[in-house]
Amino acid sequence: MWKRVRARFTVDTRALAAVRILLGLTLLGDLLYRAGYLEFFYTDSGVYPLSAAEVTYTQYNGWSLHLLSGEPWVQGLLFVVAGLFAVAFVLGYRTRLVGLVSLVLLFSLHGRNPAVLNGGDRLFRVLLLVALTTPLGERWSVDALRRGTARRTVASFGTAALLAQPLAVFSANAIEKHEGQHWYTGDALEIAMRNDTMTILLGDRLAEFPALMTLLNYGWITLLAGSLVLLFLPVGRVRALAALAYLSAFTGMALTLSVGVFPYVLAASVFAYLTTPFWDLLARPVPSSWRERVPDADQLGPLGRPPLEQRLLSWLRSADHGSVAGYTVAYARSLLTMVGLVVFVWILLFTAVDVGGYDVPGADSHVDQQDWGLYAPDPSDGYAWFVTEVELQNGSTLDLDDGGPVTFDRPADSADEYDTFRHRKYLQAVRRSGAGSSNGAIAKSYANWGCDRATTTYGESVEKVTLYRMYQPSPLDGTYEHPPTRALVVGKFCDT
Repeated sequence: MWKRVRARFTVDTRALAAVRILLGLTLLGDLLYRAGYLEFFYTDSGVYPLSAAEVTYTQYNGWSLHLLSGEPWVQGLLFVVAGLFAVAFVLGYRTRLVGLVSLVLLFSLHGRNPAVLNGGDRLFRVLLLVALTTPLGERWSVDALRRGTARRTVASFGTAALLAQPLAVFSANAIEKHEGQHWYTGDALEIAMRNDTMTILLGDRLAEFPALMTLLNYGWITLLAGSLVLLFLPVGRVRALAALAYLSAFTGMALTLSVGVFPYVLAASVFAYLTTPFWDLLARPVPSSWRERVPDADQLGPLGRPPLEQRLLSWLRSADHGSVAGYTVAYARSLLTMVGLVVFVWILLFTAVDVGGYDVPGADSHVDQQDWGLYAPDPSDGYAWFVTEVELQNGSTLDLDDGGPVTFDRPADSADEYDTFRHRKYLQAVRRSGAGSSNGAIAKSYANWGCDRATTTYGESVEKVTLYRMYQPSPLDGTYEHPPTRALVVGKFCDT
């Protein structure tokens, strides 16, 4: 019985290396993606200055290095530092230390402007935290070369937590979807694909095939609700095949929906389920001459000097302090085991609290709660976009974004109304802040930025800047019976 239980918590170290590499590449890609709008989102000259950050999302106050200054050069420097640590993490150089610093910098970046985050960002930092309890640098890393040894498989509380994290996400999401009306009747995915601001690439075409949408809908629900049976219970080739099915679904998500890092983080979480037979099969086509250049786990040799910690232990042993060295190693292993156990229990308890609907004091302010409600309980049956109107003193109006005439008609593709999905998330936060909110700092900051930009573009002739939200119901048959509705979000006279 123990062997069977252990087999289900055992992870191939090549899978852990793949998790590390994908998480590191996602860190780099996310930084590059954000860097294009660094001044817009993360400086005092943008839409979210420090004055607004200090009074909104206060659970992050005191936890973010990015909140120390609103100067562009400070933010740029932090981006560069985070990028360098992400590269080191991909290469597996001092993996746990570098990964921990990357986690701190990621959390700090998220705390600078939480208005642009979605559930994928929260899952990103949660998964990175969980993954650090496992030996991510065991294979395919500088650490492995310097250490000179590597294990083929690992089973620990850390691997248990890493395997449990995607199960918690899928199961919680399946339960929350069950509370809706459309997912388990087969038409929710088609409704989601009618959301014109969310769909990209293939997603703009899939809604034209209702039968395929129904099939994919039930397939997705099966993967979510059956994750425990499909992923956790099998071992060997069956588990690897199940993991590949999930990875194909995440590939489809990346090609159809604008949801940020979600599909890449979900893929990284499932990589741990790719078992030894899969990696052996993957390595089989590699020419033998190439494989000889890449030593196997039991063929590694030290590269240069051993790591500092190994040199310190060797010195203690040579100085007749072998008991101290042994105690240090045992203490470090025990500490890591306890951390893995705590993380494992944390995943289970917070997921149970979420799906059970328990009211836990202070849960709303917890920055990393296990709450995974993507498109749950039902997808939205409509979509929205925003129009920023500039009114000049002569009475004429212009669109702030492109300087052309203001139009409130439904665009051909509403996704094009946003530069990125983070712009969409931010404007949704502006709307929440401006719609009768007791704290309208985000909306006020956007209005101030709008006046500054309009004045820079059109001079002193600017009278007023107004942000409108346009909402369009999205019928299943694609026939729009009613025009979009317009609602005022925030307005500002620019001379006051």
